[in-house]
Amino acid sequence: MNNEVAFKLDGYKFTKAILNFDIPQKAELDINFKPSGKFYEKDGCYKLFFDTAVIYKETDTVVISISCIASFSFNGKIRFNDIPEFFYPNSLAIIFPYIRAFVSTLSLQANTSPIVLPTVNLMGLTDILCKNTSVVK
Repeated sequence: MNNEVAFKLDGYKFTKAILNFDIPQKAELDINFKPSGKFYEKDGCYKLFFDTAVIYKETDTVVISISCIASFSFNGKIRFNDIPEFFYPNSLAIIFPYIRAFVSTLSLQANTSPIVLPTVNLMGLTDILCKNTSVVK
């Protein structure tokens, strides 16, 4: 009997986007991530809420702030405790390229260099996402 749990990305949307270009040309920037999730037991689906902020280090000014919601489904009805550990880091890794592309597109304008987020190892966010996941009955 095969007990593997597979999942897929059903869709995503950006629910908030803030852009502030009032920073120096060669500003040093920081990236902050805030992942959280909700598992809907009735439907067996998971919603990933992934907030990303780019901050100008010197003044703590928010340059870009976006919120993204991604919907994932599993291959069959599962309970919260059946979600495999690999789901959490992989869900972040799946949605992050879309966030990178959105930030680049949002910040692209004439006479200004776009903000391009680097590729990032998101494994460090796994525990945060697990702790910030709630169950909706």
